[in-house]
Order: sequence, then structure tokens, then C-alpha cells
Amino acid sequence: MQTEERWKNFLTRDDGNPVALARFLDVTNVDLGRAWVDASRHWIEDVGGQRIYVGDLDVVPGRSALSFNRLLVEEYPSREAAIEVLSRSSSREEIGLRDRLVLALNPRSRSSRRLTALVGKIVRGIRPIRVEEVPEAKYPKGVSSGGRSSDEAQVEAFYARDQWQRFTMVNLNGMRETAQYPVAESSSRSNHASGREAYGRYARNTAIEVFRRGGNFLWVAKPMTVLVGDSDHPLGRHWSEFVLVGWPSRMAFRHLIAGDSFTRGVVHRNAGLDRSIAIPGTPWPEFSRYSL
Repeated sequence: MQTEERWKNFLTRDDGNPVALARFLDVTNVDLGRAWVDASRHWIEDVGGQRIYVGDLDVVPGRSALSFNRLLVEEYPSREAAIEVLSRSSSREEIGLRDRLVLALNPRSRSSRRLTALVGKIVRGIRPIRVEEVPEAKYPKGVSSGGRSSDEAQVEAFYARDQWQRFTMVNLNGMRETAQYPVAESSSRSNHASGREAYGRYARNTAIEVFRRGGNFLWVAKPMTVLVGDSDHPLGRHWSEFVLVGWPSRMAFRHLIAGDSFTRGVVHRNAGLDRSIAIPGTPWPEFSRYSL
């Protein structure tokens, strides 16, 4: 079986570090799906793991990268523990699913996440920004400004949700080997930057603005491989980074990307990224905290 072969290869390459699973699910039976989420929590805890996040995702019909309606993120002390839980999953029909994709990831350390959360709290305490309503007409819809798909269907799905409800942005980033700046922005420094260095400039600028509006970086990891599902799916491509960004509201996100401070840093983002996918979602109440 192809899936079992993937698991065997995954275990063979064990480096002894903790591992995480990101489960993208297309849930068709809400009751069965919820029952499985509740039951599997105990399996995860039995092997020393922890469920980090559960949330519903914005769906855009006809777009494969945005076809899943739920995301679960779990951390495990070892690859063996992750595969033990994964092997206990029932068939898609038995747990109310049409489809699923499971990524294995290398999570950033918990101490790093705590430090990020602490910095966020300090920034919010010293330089908070009061979020006011941003009219939809002023919302940047292009990839170059908003960092999201320019597809109008995705924009409509974003606005269809409660704009003042807490939400999470799921980001998958693919870094260029060498940054590609526009000729007008080129300099001796930028011409020799890697894609990760260029994106780092954008991230440092943006992080402060995220913190000031009440947001935080919940979880960061490096995707490794697809354990369940179609490896050719857009979400299963080679990615440099997987990031969950928590927000007090979608309006706070809109407020960020409409601001001048964010816009100034976008040139570095575009220079550093070869590709990206951003999927908005709504955390379940028990996972609605947006700082760790």
C-alpha cells in the first residue's frame, strides 16, 4: 500500500526530534467528524502528544488548494508516536470525510513560541493600535499587496464570515533560493540576499504590526512530507514554512494590510517568496486563544 510505504520511509529517516501532523480534512458528516475529533484526542494524549489547534477553513468550490474545510494540528514526541495515532484512524467514510491530506512537519520549539508570545504581549502593551472598521472597498485584493489569492471567489469567502470574530490565517510559504527584487528596488545588499533573508525583512516589519493589532504567531513549522493523501495536491508541494497566525478578528487583519507600514514591507515578501498559499479559518472555541 502506498500510504504504508510512505510511513515506512518516514520512520526510517527518523532524526530523533519531535514531529507534528497537520490534518487537512473535507468533512461531510459534522456529527461523525466531531466524534472522531473527540475520540482521537485521547489517542494523542496516550502517546504523549498534544493537539495544538482545531479550526474550520474558508472553502472556495472548484479550487483544490482551498477544498478542505477543517484543519487539525498535533505535536508528538516522536515519529513512532505520530504513526501509531495515524494508523488508528478509521476509513474516511467511518469518520465522515470526503477527503483528507496529512502533512508531517518539524515544529519550532515551544520555548521559541513562548518567546514570540511574550514579545507580542510586550508590544501590545507598549504600542497598541485600536482597530477600526476598514471598508471593503479599501481592502487590497492583489497578491502583491495582500499576500492572499487574487481570486475573487476567495475574497468573497473571506468577507462572508463574521469580520469581528477571531480567526486564524494558515500560511504555506515557499522561499526562493535567491531574492528577486524589482530593478527599481535593487541595491548591493538586496542583490546578494537569499529568499529567506528577504522574507525575514518583511516578517520582522510585519510582526510588530501584527502584535500591535492583537495578533500573534501561534505556531511555526517546516513541512517535511505527505503521509496521507495526494502528494501532487497543491498543499503537498515542497514548502519552506508553515505558519499559523492568530487574530482577534478579520477586521484586524484588514486593518493591517490597508496600512502604510505593511505596504512598505511587501516588496521584501515578494522578493523572497517563490509561491505561497494563505487560507483563512475560524478556530473552534476551545482553540480560540491567539497567543501561546
